[in-house]
Formats: sequence, structure tokens, C-alpha cells
Amino acid sequence: MFRQVRPGDAWLAGRRPFLRLLAEAAERLGGRLELEERFGHVGRYHGPGGVVRPIFGNALGLNAEAAAMLAADKSYTAEALAAAGLRTPRGVVLFSPAYAARMRLKNAAVAEALPGPDDAARRAARLGWPLIVKPNSGSEGRGVARADDPEELAADLAALFSTDDRVRVEEWVPGLDTRVTVLDGAVRLAYRRLPPAVRGDGVQPVRMLAAAALAELAARHRGPKLSVDDPRVARALAAQGTALDTVPEAGREVRLLDTANLSAGGRLDDLTGRLCPDAEALAIRAAAILGLRFAGIDLRAADLTVGAADAVVIEVNAAPGLDFFGSHGEAQRARALELVTDALSR
Repeated sequence: MFRQVRPGDAWLAGRRPFLRLLAEAAERLGGRLELEERFGHVGRYHGPGGVVRPIFGNALGLNAEAAAMLAADKSYTAEALAAAGLRTPRGVVLFSPAYAARMRLKNAAVAEALPGPDDAARRAARLGWPLIVKPNSGSEGRGVARADDPEELAADLAALFSTDDRVRVEEWVPGLDTRVTVLDGAVRLAYRRLPPAVRGDGVQPVRMLAAAALAELAARHRGPKLSVDDPRVARALAAQGTALDTVPEAGREVRLLDTANLSAGGRLDDLTGRLCPDAEALAIRAAAILGLRFAGIDLRAADLTVGAADAVVIEVNAAPGLDFFGSHGEAQRARALELVTDALSR
């Protein structure tokens, strides 16, 4: 059942920040926002001119179906961008044994040709270590891990194949993660994403510091998608010579993950208006190649405020989230609200 939602409605209390941005944007435009009662995941925006815009999660009805589906497939996205001359990570898609078994019932020849976990080590050797392992489709950093050796790769694949049929294994690209949000050929937001971390106080162990940081993040975002008992946390801590029960000295920063997705507790540095022209042009071109009007382009480079010669397009998101950016501070919230208002008005 759909309900009309306005800014300040009690129904919005405790729900994700993006829904509040939608409600405020709709009121600014003189339109009407309707969201489904339970979660607010699906809805529609009725513009003052009679146009009705579907809403699904973070998608605002701007992108064509085929373009959004292409962006959702990480391997095809990398291939399409590379074919157009953009730098993307080299990688390979591996298929789960369950998927191969189902395919074998339809076409045995195709099933036999599908690379699976048994091929992982051989293919990984061609890419070099370390490697990034992640679902071939998905968002918010779900299941993304860094594997430094064959044993870690095997463990990551086993974990992902319990939930996903296709897993992408790709080369590790040095540099810092930057999300660039593009709307109709213009960069609207940019921010550097840093891995989740805690700072020691000389008293509390990492476990307590991490639990407090994640609880604070969850209170703001209805998340995050990370637990202190996540195996990826133990791996990242071990690489720094520490563990959950270690008490880090005051002031020492301890990284909880090797990846920097905000949904998993990462931190951000707002770079809006500070990217070099080449970095903005790269993000705009990536969106255009995939046919996306609204997109989040994930780049990895040393410093995109200085130059983009080393920039690699890691992923593209056809429904970029604004929850974390929009709740980072007042300036970020204002920018996010302006972006949502402009997106709904088109």
C-alpha cells in the first residue's frame, strides 16, 4: 500500500536519509511523493506537470533499462569501458558449482566451459596478487574482499558462492577510491572513500572501538553492512599485526577493512568542486559510454584533485546512493538535496 510522504512526517523517523531527501525535493518542486508503507523501497513521484516517475530503491527512473542492467554487471561494464579506451581492472568471472550443475542440465558443453573454483588459482596467477574478489552484481560493498594468496582466494570464493552464482576476480589497483556522481553529463558530487578505521585510546580493545563506531554509523544510516566478527576484519587486522582483542596505543589508527565502501563503515572526504578537469571528463565519459543519465562512477587513482593520468574505472552504479554522503554534514546534505531535486525535475 502506498502512502503520501511529506517532510516531517512521523513515518520518516528512523528511516534512511535518502527518503527524507526525496520528500523535501518533492515538496520543493510542488509535486507529490508516494512510497510503499512497509519499507519505502518502492514509490512514485507525481510532478506538477502530470508526469509520474517510478522510484525503486535509489533509482529515480532516469536511466534506460538496458543501460542500468549493463552497469549492474561488473564484468560487462569493465569490458564495455575498456573497448572504448578507458582503463579498467583486468579480471575474470568464475561460476559457482551450483550454477554449473544447473547449466549442465540445459547444455553440457556450455557447462564444461564455465570457469569455476577449480580454475581460480590458475587464472589468478595471470592477474597477479593481491586480488579483489566480489559478486559480479551487487552494491554497497557486499562481499568485497582482498585476497593476498590462494588460500584467501579459496575462502572468499567459498563464502561468495554460497550466495552468488557469478563472482568477479580482478587485479588490485593501487590508489584511493573516489566516487563521482554524474547527472546528464555534469559532475554533481565527488568524494574520496577511505576504509573503515578506528583510533586507539590506549584503553579499549579494537573490538570495543569498532563496535562503538559501527553502532554510531548504524544509528545514522540503518546499517552498516559490516560486523566486527566479519572474517575480512580479522584478515585486515592481522595484516597490521593486530587483532580484535588488541588495545592500540592512543592515537594509532587501525584499519578494519582493505576496501573503502561507505556502506561497510568507510569514511569520506568531500571533493565536490575540487576534482581536476580530466577526472570530471573521465567520469562523464564513462557514464555516456554506458548510456547512463544518472550514475556513480568509482575511480581509483593517487589523487584526482591533481591529475587523472593513472585513473582506473573500478565500477559504475546506475542507482548511486546518497544516504552516507547526505548525512555526512550540513554542506553535504544541501548538495545531496539539490541533486535529488534536479533529478526529479527532469
